[in-house]
Amino acid sequence: MPLLATGLVSLALLGLGGRLLRLARRTGKAPERWLGLAFACAGASAWLLPLAASEGLAAAHAQRIALAAQVGLTGAVALLAVFTWRAFRPDSRRAAALAALVIAANAGACLALVASGAALPSGPLGLVAVLARCAALVWLFGESTRYAARMRRRLALGLADPVVANRFLLWSIWTGALAAIPLFVLVLRATGALEPPAPGAPLPAAARAALAVLAAGGGLAAAAGWLAFFPPAAYRRWIAGTGPAAGDAAGA
Repeated sequence: MPLLATGLVSLALLGLGGRLLRLARRTGKAPERWLGLAFACAGASAWLLPLAASEGLAAAHAQRIALAAQVGLTGAVALLAVFTWRAFRPDSRRAAALAALVIAANAGACLALVASGAALPSGPLGLVAVLARCAALVWLFGESTRYAARMRRRLALGLADPVVANRFLLWSIWTGALAAIPLFVLVLRATGALEPPAPGAPLPAAARAALAVLAAGGGLAAAAGWLAFFPPAAYRRWIAGTGPAAGDAAGA
């Protein structure tokens, strides 16, 4: 069941990544390219985690699959850090330095994991790896939420398009859903409730809960991302009809 749910989420993320890459090819804009690559990496890697944890899978195969998943997810997080910098603070040296720091931390944790030969990060290395991912995703969520709040204030004053304001709200939803995944894992790790299972061994309850959050968070992120970047016409009409201008016209 975890493999099926995560597989469906992975397909949705891959589809969203592909659409964003096609959009970037048409518009020539770098942010869509970074984000499309990030979703594609996440979609290609997320389903490998429950696959590596499949009961009865040979330990050597499980280890290779899990390491491939970690490398792919590290790439996705690095791309999201670049996207956050370029989309929200392209002229900020501090943001550029923070992006570089986040990328270095994620890459270092991944390289240490590969060098250790472990299938999944555990102990202090596991905490460092999860903290590095949390830093990138929480930063993206914070920037998206700040812009969403700004657009809500502008919308209340009649200075913003409700469709654009809703897009930033959807950004805060999909970024928050992604950030919730490593945060949940971090809490489990910090409390000692979660330790990586042996390859091919039955999954403990905490690991199943982590995979469930991965599937739910990834699914919500994919759905909100699709609506933010490729909203159906009916959805745009509905959102446009909820703005202050529409309400004033109805009252008149």
